[in-house]
Amino acid sequence: MALRACGYPEWSFSKVRQQMELTRDKKKTRLQRDSPKRPLIVIPYVQNVSGSIARIMRKYDAPVAMKPYKTLKNVLVHPKDKQNKEEITECVYKVPCANCDKTYVGETGRKFGVRLQEHRTEVEAKPTRTFTRSQRVSSLSEHNMAQENHMIN
Repeated sequence: MALRACGYPEWSFSKVRQQMELTRDKKKTRLQRDSPKRPLIVIPYVQNVSGSIARIMRKYDAPVAMKPYKTLKNVLVHPKDKQNKEEITECVYKVPCANCDKTYVGETGRKFGVRLQEHRTEVEAKPTRTFTRSQRVSSLSEHNMAQENHMIN
């Protein structure tokens, strides 16, 4: 209304209406064309396999896209430095016996390297006396003491 009062010609209003209808129709057709019947299925590209899977999926009108499973970004970019195994804290660990099939599973809140060194010290000490409850050693050390010459792997 204000534009008419300012003297804008009538042809400019009809031209703007036509442009608005044209863009609205384009948006509708683009939305109809872009909205797939089914969700897009993204599979990793594996030579001689992905193409076959994509052909089978297209028979059922399922759109398929392939992406590389190994990219330069995955290979080159590492935002965090790798942590040394001995520096890990609050972990569950498994120590196999070097001489038999038995394993010891333990848990620690401290650094794994410190706890492993304690196990090694206990195993190497090989005390011959029996322990009371307060002086108890780990079952890893008990296994080593019961079976002569068994070592931590």
